[in-house]
Amino acid sequence: MSLIPATHTTETLTKRFSDPVINSVVDVFKYFVGTTAELAKIVPVHEAPRFEKSSAIEVNGPGKGIVVINVPTELVSKAVSLLIDESLADDEHVLTDFVCELSNMIAGQAKKAVDHMGFLLGHPTVIETESINTLYPPEAGSQCGIFNTGIGPIIVHFGFVGQLGEIVDYDEEQVDKKRILIIDSDEMDRALFEGLLHERYTVESAASVEEAFMDAALNTPDLILLDIDSPDGNHAESVKYIKQSPLTSDVEVLVMTANRSTTSIIQSFNHGASDYILKSDFTKQILVGKIERAFGRTPVVKEEVASVN
Repeated sequence: MSLIPATHTTETLTKRFSDPVINSVVDVFKYFVGTTAELAKIVPVHEAPRFEKSSAIEVNGPGKGIVVINVPTELVSKAVSLLIDESLADDEHVLTDFVCELSNMIAGQAKKAVDHMGFLLGHPTVIETESINTLYPPEAGSQCGIFNTGIGPIIVHFGFVGQLGEIVDYDEEQVDKKRILIIDSDEMDRALFEGLLHERYTVESAASVEEAFMDAALNTPDLILLDIDSPDGNHAESVKYIKQSPLTSDVEVLVMTANRSTTSIIQSFNHGASDYILKSDFTKQILVGKIERAFGRTPVVKEEVASVN
């Protein structure tokens, strides 16, 4: 059964939603990125060109929809240089995260205009560009705005697709249940991450690196989630100790921090970390997505879409 009321069609919902999305793209590039953005044209989704990086935002309300931001790597790199740090402009992990951050900014701007329409916007999730076509049935009347900005082109797909369900799923047919070790001195944070991950992974936790080494001597983890925040500074050096230990030298390390300072994140990468999680701004989908990529397993997009009535 479709979630779209009989008084609406996917085409009319898309038209109502398109102006706020278009305006928000222009505003984000003007007020946040500090450059121009103008709509060049609107085309059907399946006629749009494709760039390397994509992020999806689920839309709920009068209908079930999705917005996909599709951008070239060069644009993301320039935006990172302008907004974060020029030294991170070639870091693939940072670029991937920033595609979500760009989507988040656009969604945040659009939210002000769509709240009164009853639309709710979800959190952004990185998706494979090749998956875009599976999200928009041809009969749904979805649209695509192609923008020219001062740092390159950006494509924004928007449309309503009936009962979509969860946008992002992860391959449940993986037979190996990976072992994850969480290192965090805060007991509540350890409990939070254990709760988010226990259904998919075998999860252990430790309050310190020293305690973690004792655990690793008995059961070597496949991945370590390491909190690098501390009242006396960051613990990026702990990554080096983990990578130098014969017990954990081959273990993937994802660092967690509530501090947006690029210094500690760069230090962690230099010591061998695979990626990072901002504890102040993440979702379960982002967390699992980063873990899966560290394992070399790519999150996939569900292809099952209910028929549109």
